[in-house]
Amino acid sequence: MDQQERDNWQKVLDSLEAAGDTESAFYLRARAICSGDPDPMLTWEAGS
Repeated sequence: MDQQERDNWQKVLDSLEAAGDTESAFYLRARAICSGDPDPMLTWEAGS
């Protein structure tokens, strides 16, 4: 993932937090990516 994509995920994270939406899958994914953790979407897909 390049820096521009990380920056976009940070914008998503900030917007969701501002809206109080901290339980959605998008929020959990954005939080993980911005924290440097593995993308949970890859884990979800592997478990399917």
